[in-house]
Amino acid sequence: MTNNPEKGGGQINPPDGSFHEAPDFKVADAFGVTMALRFRNFMIRHLELLFVFLIAVLVCAVFFILPYRFAFLNLFYLPVLLAAYILGKRKAFYASLNIIFVVAVTAAIRPEWFTVSGTMTSTLIMIIIWGGFLVLTSAGIGSLQEKLAKGFEETRRLYEELKRSRVVEEMKEKVERTLYTTMDPVVAKLATEGKLRIEKREISIMFCDLTDFTAYSDQNPPDIVLDELNRFIGHIEPVIELFRGHIDKYMGDGVMVEFGAPIDYAQHAVMAVLAAIKMQEKIRDIGLPWRLRVGIATGYTIVGMMGVHRQAYSAIGDRVNVAKRLEEICQPEKIYVDEFTYKLVEPFVNVVKLRNMGYSRQSDKALLEQLRVLEQRLAEEGESAPLLYQMGKIHFGLHDASAAISCFEHALALDPESTDIRLSYADANLKKDEFEKFQLKGKLHKISVYEVRNIKSRWHDHSVIPVAISEQYLEVEASIKAPFDLMLAVESLDGSIGRGMLVGMLSYVIADRLKLNEDLKKNILQAGFLQDLGKEAIPHHILNRPASLTEQEIKFVEKYVLESVSSLKRLGYVSDQLLEIVKHHHELWNGNGYPDKLKGEEIPIGARITALAEAYSAMTSWRPYRGPWDVRLAMNEIRKNTEKGFYDPQVVDVLFDILKFNSVPQEEK
Repeated sequence: MTNNPEKGGGQINPPDGSFHEAPDFKVADAFGVTMALRFRNFMIRHLELLFVFLIAVLVCAVFFILPYRFAFLNLFYLPVLLAAYILGKRKAFYASLNIIFVVAVTAAIRPEWFTVSGTMTSTLIMIIIWGGFLVLTSAGIGSLQEKLAKGFEETRRLYEELKRSRVVEEMKEKVERTLYTTMDPVVAKLATEGKLRIEKREISIMFCDLTDFTAYSDQNPPDIVLDELNRFIGHIEPVIELFRGHIDKYMGDGVMVEFGAPIDYAQHAVMAVLAAIKMQEKIRDIGLPWRLRVGIATGYTIVGMMGVHRQAYSAIGDRVNVAKRLEEICQPEKIYVDEFTYKLVEPFVNVVKLRNMGYSRQSDKALLEQLRVLEQRLAEEGESAPLLYQMGKIHFGLHDASAAISCFEHALALDPESTDIRLSYADANLKKDEFEKFQLKGKLHKISVYEVRNIKSRWHDHSVIPVAISEQYLEVEASIKAPFDLMLAVESLDGSIGRGMLVGMLSYVIADRLKLNEDLKKNILQAGFLQDLGKEAIPHHILNRPASLTEQEIKFVEKYVLESVSSLKRLGYVSDQLLEIVKHHHELWNGNGYPDKLKGEEIPIGARITALAEAYSAMTSWRPYRGPWDVRLAMNEIRKNTEKGFYDPQVVDVLFDILKFNSVPQEEK
């Protein structure tokens, strides 16, 4: 049933079945709201006039209606208080003066209203006293009101600022979340802070992609392809982030990554190569239907925010092109690097120089067998020109021109008149670039290419640790349970690759020779392996500085042992014995160490052991400011430092015995 609007129906039903308020009700509501607003505005504009009118009414009521008028003078405090609260101190003061004036005039005209008993003088004195208190009341309440109003206004202003800041902060968080999902968090943070700039910097660039991905994507539904691709990306992203790489862009199944930008890590080449090795391990472990190939190049590139409306942090230059071409010629499951990268990572990884032709031909295998026989003859018979000449010819047949040139040079030194050797030597030099360098697309000159095989083990470096010792403790080495990749990432900050394994295992061997209990030996092993985790808190430019550190920087570095303890706790290590070893591994036998200046037997035995093992490791390893020391030089330095009171003499004697090094100089025997 439809209401008839002509009969005052409140609603009408339109044909579409919806309901609306009737027009007459809308007009009435609007009229009521308008009148209320007008009345409110009128009251605000004429507040002072209304107040004066109220005073006049009150005066009339007191003097013309009420008996005992003098007693009711105190009623005037009410309008004065109201005036002080609403109008402020100044206007309340004027109001009180007006009231006093009216009362005084009235008392003069009609004294009988005020003087029931007593004299006119006493009445005036009472009015003056009353008026004085009225003025003081108006001034006091007015001042208090102004302070409160000012406080309320300040509070309101702060509240508005807080609301605005919250809105800005929420907007900033939203922007940052959006940036972090589309951009490297480090780049996003630096970009929002305005700290990114276009510059020329030495960095390492990595390109990687999957083999046979195009065929796989053509043969499978898109959801399956994307799921597998995201699974691949989900496994390599954490590895890249762990080694401080910046993911520049995804290119289908390929990824471009920069190391050393935007943060200028000194060991960027090491970080890039270690990340590539760990990525290859990860891809083999998860069993994806593809295989990974990686190309890495190092050199100066231009880096910065590229683009106008849509910007991205990227790198451009010749080294970027070289890295991409290396990835294109790379064999599946391999890592190819250029010569600049090779020179920077050679102390830490096993690398082989590639020839233009691999050892895949059947004839190569026969030549390799002949070479093995000739090398055995050379070891038995010694050098001779014919033998070296034959070896050079075989190396030349294998396209290993550098080895061939070396053999021919030695042969010429023994037989300088041989024409055949001279011709072969000249031919090898002419063919060197053709055999050993690669012509990359877009490059005018051929370049040397190297394949990264694996990470060098300092514990199995027989120039540092006797082979009998490392082989004796193979089971102990295999039993180590620790965050290896995390430790490797920390070691990459200053190029101390393999330090953790060497210190941990050598500490275990020393503890075993000292016949410590098994639990303590295991804690010493873990502590030695992990005790440098806190180096992550030290700025990388301090870790890699070739010059001496300032006193302030030394104090900053010393704090890292406490950071190591904190890091281990965050990783779930709760053994007090292990944490104590880590905390005190920089204490010295003479009490001049840190952090607690412990002395002699006060230092935990585990800390005394790992301190010595770490000193030996540091001396015999590559450092950013020097090359590795020879074992004999390192042991002599340890002997000198022991005499200065750095190390526990008993622990030093055990180390000398393990390394089969004389603890007493020869001249003293």
